[in-house]
Amino acid sequence: MNFVRRTWAICTVASRRLFAQRGLALATATGLVVSIAIVMSIPLYTDAVYYQILQDELAQGDDDALQRPPFAFMFRYIGTIYGLKEWEDLQDVDAYLTTQAPTTLGLPHKETVRYMRTDNFRLFPADQTAYDSVADPLEWISFATAGNLADHITLLEGLFPTVASNSIDEPVPVLISEALADELGIQVGERYVTFRTTTVDGNRRTAQIPVIVSGIWRANDATEEYWFYRQSVFDNQFFVPEETMVGRIAALLNDEVAQMLWYIILDGSEVNADGVNRLINRIRTVQQRVGTLLANTQLEISPQDALIRYSRSARLLNILLYAFSIPIIGLLLAFIGLVVGLSVNRQRNEIAVLRSRGATVLQIIGIAAVEALILGLIALIISLPVSRWIAQMIGATRSFLNFTTDVDLRIAMTTTALRFGLVAVVVTLVAQIIPTIGAAHHTIISYKQEQARTVRLPWWQRAWLDLLLLIPVLYGTYLLRQQEAGDTGGVGIRGGIIGNSGGPFDNPLLFLIPALGALALTLLTLRILPILIRGIAWLASKTESVGFLLATRYLSRDPGFYAAPLVLLILTLSLSTFTASLARTLDNHLYDQIYYKTGADTWLVELGTTNSSDSSAPGGRGGGSGSSTGSAADGDSVIEEARWVFIPVDEHLKIDGIQAATRVGDFKVRIQAQGSWQEATLIGIDRIGFPKVAFWRSDFARASLGAMMNALAVAPDGLLVSREFMRQRNINVGDSVVVRISSYGQRAEATMKVVGDFRYFPTWYEAEDGPLLIGNLENIFEEMGGMVPYDVWIKTDPGVDYTQLLDGLRKLNLNVLNWRASRITIAEEQKLPQRQGLFGVLSVGFLAAALLTVLGFLLYALFSFRRRFIELGTLRAIGLSAGQMATFLAWELIFLIFIGLGAGTLLGTLMSNIYIPYLQVGADPVALTPPFLVEIAWPAIVRIYLLFGLLFLWVLGILAVLLLRMKIFQAIKLGETV
Repeated sequence: MNFVRRTWAICTVASRRLFAQRGLALATATGLVVSIAIVMSIPLYTDAVYYQILQDELAQGDDDALQRPPFAFMFRYIGTIYGLKEWEDLQDVDAYLTTQAPTTLGLPHKETVRYMRTDNFRLFPADQTAYDSVADPLEWISFATAGNLADHITLLEGLFPTVASNSIDEPVPVLISEALADELGIQVGERYVTFRTTTVDGNRRTAQIPVIVSGIWRANDATEEYWFYRQSVFDNQFFVPEETMVGRIAALLNDEVAQMLWYIILDGSEVNADGVNRLINRIRTVQQRVGTLLANTQLEISPQDALIRYSRSARLLNILLYAFSIPIIGLLLAFIGLVVGLSVNRQRNEIAVLRSRGATVLQIIGIAAVEALILGLIALIISLPVSRWIAQMIGATRSFLNFTTDVDLRIAMTTTALRFGLVAVVVTLVAQIIPTIGAAHHTIISYKQEQARTVRLPWWQRAWLDLLLLIPVLYGTYLLRQQEAGDTGGVGIRGGIIGNSGGPFDNPLLFLIPALGALALTLLTLRILPILIRGIAWLASKTESVGFLLATRYLSRDPGFYAAPLVLLILTLSLSTFTASLARTLDNHLYDQIYYKTGADTWLVELGTTNSSDSSAPGGRGGGSGSSTGSAADGDSVIEEARWVFIPVDEHLKIDGIQAATRVGDFKVRIQAQGSWQEATLIGIDRIGFPKVAFWRSDFARASLGAMMNALAVAPDGLLVSREFMRQRNINVGDSVVVRISSYGQRAEATMKVVGDFRYFPTWYEAEDGPLLIGNLENIFEEMGGMVPYDVWIKTDPGVDYTQLLDGLRKLNLNVLNWRASRITIAEEQKLPQRQGLFGVLSVGFLAAALLTVLGFLLYALFSFRRRFIELGTLRAIGLSAGQMATFLAWELIFLIFIGLGAGTLLGTLMSNIYIPYLQVGADPVALTPPFLVEIAWPAIVRIYLLFGLLFLWVLGILAVLLLRMKIFQAIKLGETV
């Protein structure tokens, strides 16, 4: 009974304290809601996005003409392969699949279709007399029955067949397809005879079944989910009622079942990542049971494989996004720690009094735990709808802070999300209780002794945590440097955890190392900061500004009080700077990577006309070169020259949406250097049109693109050569080289002059393509004695319709064999779940951290004012004016905000310049070319500056109002009760 009363007392005190501190409780609850909602939104997003992928994959099916439902199951026994069966042999498996299997699978049941057919019969006219001797029947047909067929067909003529009489002389009414009726000219009411001969144990048996055409049918909708086969499968089948199949036809045969099929349609709209594994196990259970009842009954169609991929992908993406969001969640916990720390500091006097009057440590901790539990449960309830909204935002992410993607994701609350939400509640509960534990050990005497002056360093400084954290950061940086250098020995981090692409989105370690580095350097900054502030305080003592002097001395004497808001601010700025810069760099690199691969807005493979009947289609890297046939000097046989004719490239400009076009030829050549021949690639360009169309970056070459084109203009036989090849072969600008060209049976050997070099060129990957030469396309054609096929690169309007564009090209008789558009590829890449999820989590986390940091600083300023209420009243009493007091508080805020913004921006910029280049990883040259260009996201940083500038003005205005309203006598009289 005493335990109940004590528990009730603890709950009562906790509730009253929360009500008395409504503002603080609201701020804490805000941080909890944001933290829990972000944690819950990740599994909601992964479940939704992969469910959409699952639906699309299952809906595609194996046949474009038949779109089966996503959760369709087809069990089939094929008697023609595993042995014909009698109807009685299938009774057990039929009863199980039609009654128990849908329940065992555990999804809402929509429909089950049972289909059975016999082996093939020969079809003859009714007046035929000698069926067995006839070699060529009218058609080979089989008898079939399907459940609920009448509900899904239209009778073009006649009636649905009735149940046949058991008399063997009476014809069997059958239903035939429109296609068979048209092919054979069959009419309703006509009679035929079906005939089948089999040999069993050496005995020849004959089955003869007369039929009468009862009706001709056509499917109501061939795309209905009812149809398990394409319509053409039923063209040569006579449909009869199931009673006819079992009662009349089965009685004449002892091997009537050539195929039996059960098509079960279930509703999987509520399937999510939580239930996938259970559903897979249930599918396997049904599969095993069916195989026991009837051997060789196969599960031909099911979502099982797709579900396995769905479960694995969703689970791995969850891990990936949680790893990426650890810094964001850490910032949110830092905010919660700041708010709770402010609250506990405010209550320390009260806690000490309670301890001195007999309250135990457990009771004090119990009050804090009940407060945290109440706030946690309230936050969890509010987080349910908020997490779904955040998941929608993540799904709509196109880029960092860009939520413009049109999405229609099914966001459904899952038990996994709830579990993660509960874990988040527990973590935040611990974060709220820990500060109370330290305060609960103080009585009023020990508290006053500690309050006299804060002499102890924070625990993380005493433990040298900042320097210890630098150890894994330095080791991780070493691994990144080894990766860049190509050293695969030791412990590497090149591989990803999702797939084998090795891209930056596949490996969270690539993001955790900079985040850990930002935390270590932030803590190291706070270790050094008091020394800096003491120096500033010394300088302030030489000035006449009382407010400036008071602010610096206060900050230098009590560094522990402002440590939490500064950690929050510096970490927010540093990580925000890094993530925003990384996002900006990745966005721009996606553009650069795709455009580098394509060469321009759009790449077209075109083929002219030729007088040769044996000309190969374009097949080189860009699609514009045929296979090299060698040169006559190598002893090749003489090949008939093919003369090509092309429509002028300027004709492309007649198409709406095309701004410019240029020719680009791609040839495999051999170049003589240092006395030996080297395989290489020669790209021919039009020097005037190329700069108008091609993608180019200033770091691709030492000279500008215009200067390089001018060099080719001065020397028509000039060549631009890759810099690395020139270095390896000791080739200098001005040297002449011999080049052998062979393409489409036309060959040439020419001496060309090197007029420049480059590092990168669009569509060229040195590791795959070898050395590259760039020359004038017209000069190459002159040397070869005629034109050969080339590619066309075009510059298009931003919103061009490629369907209309290609139609327009074909109307001009331009033979477009292949094409690729950079903008389409970019849009597809931006929708990848890993990329979208990462940018979504980073964007939402950035916004949440920025807003909560602002809120945290506001609370710090207000609590700082309340904490020093007596001190400020005393200062006013000894003669300081309201203006000097406002200056004192303003300088304090300026110091903290400017130190936080400056240190955070400096650390974020440092992290970006050091680590972002290392994030360019990949398994192929396409991922590594062109290199990253690190871009600091100054627009996003400036927005944060403006946000904190507004915060400064807002807080300063509030504090000024409080100072003006402060009564000196109240401050002195209240004393320690504040």
